[in-house]
Amino acid sequence: MTDPRIRRTRLHVVETAREMLAARTDEPFTFTTLAARARVSRRTLYTHWGSIEKVIRDVVALRAEDRPVDSPSLSPRDSLRQFLESMRAGIADPVTRFALAALMNQSSHDTDAARSFVDLAVTRTEHFRSSVAPVDQTTYAQLVGPILFAEFLGGEPASDELIDALVDRGVAILGLES
Repeated sequence: MTDPRIRRTRLHVVETAREMLAARTDEPFTFTTLAARARVSRRTLYTHWGSIEKVIRDVVALRAEDRPVDSPSLSPRDSLRQFLESMRAGIADPVTRFALAALMNQSSHDTDAARSFVDLAVTRTEHFRSSVAPVDQTTYAQLVGPILFAEFLGGEPASDELIDALVDRGVAILGLES
């Protein structure tokens, strides 16, 4: 996807979707409503995403990309902390929170939503690998799962104390510092 026109169109559609999710009107969030609002054809949406769940995934992924974690001057511990704090901040964003909740809710009965949710997890795991340390899915889940639990099931933002505990756990599990 090197064509700048394609990148611009995709970004425009995802930003429009983000605005629509933020507005939370009674209007259904469908390819038809998104195409009309973004002033693109439904065919464009189907060509680039295939399902509305994949658009929602990209709304969440775009928000995650807004918060860079990579910094060569940070220690491994600080890189891990920054990643986890970035995760917490992303979930605190109302649109991202709503989009994640929608994907989670639909994933139990909709294969497109389930695939989109898995794709998002894989993308975030890859980002962790490139900015913090090599990690498998299980270890990644051990480190970010408590943040998701606090935010979605605990009903409160993940505390600084939880982030500190996860950083300590991550340093030990990943062998980041001796």
